[in-house]
Amino acid sequence: MLTKQPIQVFHYQSFRKGSYITIEGNRKETTFHIILSGSVEIQKRNPETGEPSSQFLGKGDFFGVISAITGLPEIESAIALEEVQVISIRRDRFGDLIRKNAPLAMKIIRSYSLRLRSLDKLMDINLPGTNKVTLSDEEHEEVFQYAKNHFDFGDKNLAAYMFQTYLEYHPNGKHKLECEQNLKKLNKDLRKTKKKDAIREFFPGEIIFCEGEVGKELFVVQEGNIKIVRMSGTTEMVMNILREGSIFGEMALLDNKPRSASAVSVSKSKLAVVSKVNFHTTTELNPKLMTKVIFVLSERVWTLYRKVVNSRFEDLNLRFADMLLILAEQARAKIHPHSHFEFEIDPLQLLKIMGLPESESQKLIRFLSIHNFFKLEKGKIVCTDLSVLERFVDSNKQKALAR
Repeated sequence: MLTKQPIQVFHYQSFRKGSYITIEGNRKETTFHIILSGSVEIQKRNPETGEPSSQFLGKGDFFGVISAITGLPEIESAIALEEVQVISIRRDRFGDLIRKNAPLAMKIIRSYSLRLRSLDKLMDINLPGTNKVTLSDEEHEEVFQYAKNHFDFGDKNLAAYMFQTYLEYHPNGKHKLECEQNLKKLNKDLRKTKKKDAIREFFPGEIIFCEGEVGKELFVVQEGNIKIVRMSGTTEMVMNILREGSIFGEMALLDNKPRSASAVSVSKSKLAVVSKVNFHTTTELNPKLMTKVIFVLSERVWTLYRKVVNSRFEDLNLRFADMLLILAEQARAKIHPHSHFEFEIDPLQLLKIMGLPESESQKLIRFLSIHNFFKLEKGKIVCTDLSVLERFVDSNKQKALAR
């Protein structure tokens, strides 16, 4: 009779002083590490992001999670400063680890939540005209300013929701009259219609939550598409389009801070809701949900870090190319000679993703037309060779960093 062997969740590894345990840009990393002894230096090639160029880790710290879990390229290198002993966990064993060690999972979740907030602030600094409104004499004062920005931009639904949110927080606030007047112009009620079901349905254009709103729920997309947006100066910036299986809204639950972006239903959608009250219990009892939260946070840290780096480059052509490479990597496109990729976005949508005004559209069209590895098909951007795009980005990044 065969006996069932226990699952080997992890294995031990040793690294000599000076060894590169992970390498920035590596696309094939499938293992992350927890330090048992020794120290490790984390280095980045792009310290100009505003983050520290290096970080030092010791016993109990982890690294390499983002690439190992998501399959995206490494965004940092890890170097052994002395003899280092680590526990290494493969991507396909991560769920087993979560089932055995929920506290480690919560440590990863909190760590990445904090890093996202930090990167979010850097993005505000880097994008011209993107200034968060600081809290004044009224808490949530910024919601009113966000509402005005969206109103001026032309997004009436989101503006109305934000005016309603301000009135909810401050029924007698100093902007009460202006909010009421704007809602009357928009033919909207003074109060939001609140949904409290565990499974909620939204129609196209319906607002799920807004930037600056207090967050008390996490959402799982069961059907439909959700758009995550925020204002960049006078332009509405599309941060992400979420599809079935995606999770969003988790950050506000983890650090008790207002929502950092708005969520809008693009199509008819159905969302499952996890409240703040039962978040920790639900995730600890549901390792699949906890694993999904870590995957989502890891992917967002990777994306936002790359966007922060992108926003620092002065060469607009490099920024265009780098953002397209980011989008291809996000889609897990295989990058090799003659690899063809359809981006499913038009030039104006790319500008929105980058937080750039439509006035830059001619520069973008010119960039796409002078490089023969790009073309427009039915208005959408297509790359005919991702390997050439990658070489273009790497070469121009090196030139930019050498200046």
